[in-house]
Amino acid sequence: MTASSPRIRRVEGIVPEAAVLGLTLLSVGATILASFVVEGLDRYLLLAISAICLAAFGVSREYAFAIPAGITGGIGSMVLINTLVTMTPPTSGSVFFLALAGGFAVIWLLGLLATPRATAPWPLAPAAVLGTLGALIAAGQPLAFDWVQSGVATLFVLAGGALLLRQRGR
Repeated sequence: MTASSPRIRRVEGIVPEAAVLGLTLLSVGATILASFVVEGLDRYLLLAISAICLAAFGVSREYAFAIPAGITGGIGSMVLINTLVTMTPPTSGSVFFLALAGGFAVIWLLGLLATPRATAPWPLAPAAVLGTLGALIAAGQPLAFDWVQSGVATLFVLAGGALLLRQRGR
């Protein structure tokens, strides 16, 4: 498929994409509004939104639903764990990073089930970095945490510089 050719997709299920998107937006909005009047729903809100996006993904196999499902699921898991369990600040920080890493890993896994199949490994990069940071916090290694942050920043600088040099050479 060239850059100018249209995207070819197979629609799985019986509901067209516009209807799935409409129902998804309606459901997300109604859930958010319900959290204003249903006491305690706010702690489950992001997980509910993730479930709605997962349902939309299940019906449509659209990768676009996998991304918010993974991110809201990861953050929602962290919110729920932090509201149900009393933790020390380092443990809470570790839970944040590990839950978000899990959300990005889920995005990648769902991409393998998408139509067309999304095999790009981009979600694995934040999953690996966030998971490493969470593990380092859990292990009580703040100095190693700083080294990972410095290493990631250095990689970004090198990658950005390489892209600029490559663009300049064209």
